[in-house]
Amino acid sequence: MKLFYLGLVIVLTACHLERPFYHPLSLKIEQEKLCFSVPEKDSYNTLLKVGIPYISWLNGNSWETVHLPANTNSDLEIKPGECIFWNEGGWQPGEYDVAVKVKNAYSHEERYAAHFILQKNKQGRLFLKQ
Repeated sequence: MKLFYLGLVIVLTACHLERPFYHPLSLKIEQEKLCFSVPEKDSYNTLLKVGIPYISWLNGNSWETVHLPANTNSDLEIKPGECIFWNEGGWQPGEYDVAVKVKNAYSHEERYAAHFILQKNKQGRLFLKQ
C-alpha cells in the first residue's frame, strides 16, 4: 500500500511541474541589422521591460553562449512592436537561439524566443534563411 501512495505522489508531483513556455519573438532585418521585437498582439499596448537576452550559436556540433558586453542595458523599455537591436553579439552566418524575459507594466513576466539561421549574400549582407 505504501508503494501505491509513493507512486501516486510521484505522478501528481510530475503533473504540476512548470514547463517553460516561450512566445515567439519577432525577427526581421532592418537597416542591415537584426531587429527583434515583441509582437504587438501579445503586449496589451503598454511599455515593456526587456531583460538581457540569452543568445546561443551552433558552432559545429555544439551550442555556445554568445556573451554581450557588461554595459548592455538590463532593463530596456520598449513599446510593443518596437525594434531591439542586440548587435553587440557580433552576428555572423550560422544558427542561433535567442531567449529573453519581458515584463509588462504590471510586472507580469513572459518568456520570448526565436530560432533562426543567418546567411550572407554575395554582397556580404546578412539575411534570414527561410
